[in-house]
Amino acid sequence: MKITFAIALIISIIVAQGCDNATQMSGELKTSRIADIAKPATIVIHTTHQASVTVPSVALNEQTLGQLLYEADYAVRSGQDPNTIYQAVINEMLSNLEKYVIPSQPYNTLQCSIDGVGSGFFVTPNGYIITNAHVVTDAEESLRYAIAENALQQLIEQDVKDFTSEMGGNVTQQQIELLKQSAVNFYVKYMQIGNVSTTVRAHLGAHVPGVATSTKPLEAEVIKSALGEPIPGKDVSILKIAGDNYPTLDLGDDKDLAVGDKIYPYGYPADATFFAAFDPSSITEPSLTAGLVSSKKDMAGGWQVIQTDAAIRGGNSGGPVFDEKGRVIGLSTFGLIDQQTGAAAQGANFVVPTTVVKEFLQRANVTPTESKTTQLWKEALALADRNAYKSAVEKLNMVNSLKPGLPVVQQKLEEFNKAILEGKDQSGPSIMTIALIVAGVLLLALVLFFVAKSKGGGKHAPPPNINQPPSMPSGTDNPQLPQ
Repeated sequence: MKITFAIALIISIIVAQGCDNATQMSGELKTSRIADIAKPATIVIHTTHQASVTVPSVALNEQTLGQLLYEADYAVRSGQDPNTIYQAVINEMLSNLEKYVIPSQPYNTLQCSIDGVGSGFFVTPNGYIITNAHVVTDAEESLRYAIAENALQQLIEQDVKDFTSEMGGNVTQQQIELLKQSAVNFYVKYMQIGNVSTTVRAHLGAHVPGVATSTKPLEAEVIKSALGEPIPGKDVSILKIAGDNYPTLDLGDDKDLAVGDKIYPYGYPADATFFAAFDPSSITEPSLTAGLVSSKKDMAGGWQVIQTDAAIRGGNSGGPVFDEKGRVIGLSTFGLIDQQTGAAAQGANFVVPTTVVKEFLQRANVTPTESKTTQLWKEALALADRNAYKSAVEKLNMVNSLKPGLPVVQQKLEEFNKAILEGKDQSGPSIMTIALIVAGVLLLALVLFFVAKSKGGGKHAPPPNINQPPSMPSGTDNPQLPQ
């Protein structure tokens, strides 16, 4: 019974520890903890498109412009308000620019580079990454607009300056913006693009304020067999970078979601999708937003997207979206545009569900696996929640040995070490250590008990009765007693 009790005590302690961990991992997480868990594994995806672009110069179509100005002059001489007529001329030209400008010599060939940023995250320790297809590829038409809007900005500014000069300089800022867009449309129509090449890089160790980024961007391979298409296609892409021990995120099941459930998009929002020059140190802190599942919408291809009112901005594309248990249930993908204002429609952002993501993982023959780095990271965070900062620092040092240089780990090390210096540490022996000590004490007690029993605690035969004659051996007849 004593042995049974000792074993039961040890098992109950270990089971209690396991149940405690299971509760932490399977139950709802604090929103701040979701962000902490996500941070090491969520990365910036930087895509660079390079191309040679041939564009014409711009000239005014003197015939059509002359006719327009003649009509305007006639209207003024007829007594109409000159300013009203002038504004009418500008609006006519902006609305029908191709009537009033034409391509001309010389044609110039430029080398253009367009940079785009999005988000992604690791699902295996050996470097498999999930993101959106539109983050790493661009349809020709959207690439043409990107080149016209960004790489040819200097040409467009000069064209707008010349046009404004021709109109006497009396134009509003709104009209100038319309002129710029008209110039973009002009170049999109007449430019020739060649020698397009695309490079995709993953930026680990995303920027943390006050902490230097010690990791360098790594070139990523786009797995062709697992490359989807931008919306309305299945907007998913699987990437691969070299290396191991990358922090990972767990995939959940979007089928468990119902309308009204909370979800949390996470990633690297940016004010613009494309950058003329890319500086990793300028990347902002990753952000977590919150919202509800508004509905599930059927797509033309026979699959569903999740609609949410959670804020999703440019740069979030490809980033993970979590449920309340901290599991990834989809990717931030696209939002609708208000057709009247041209602004993003409120409460109309969409998420590609993990059901679709898993299709692409199967195509790439990739099985999501939690890394040892992530296990240790989660353990460190759980210890810090109990103010066991010294124990948490030990876990973070293990993370550092597996994957050195992650800024978020350095940030937590500074935070936890500061707490230790301030006397806030409450580290003690772990539950497992206590269980082993109890087991050792009980085992020692049992050993001592059996040793004592074997030496002095057994039953002895009674001493012989000296008043009785000794018995004779069996089989002896007529025994003779000694004289």
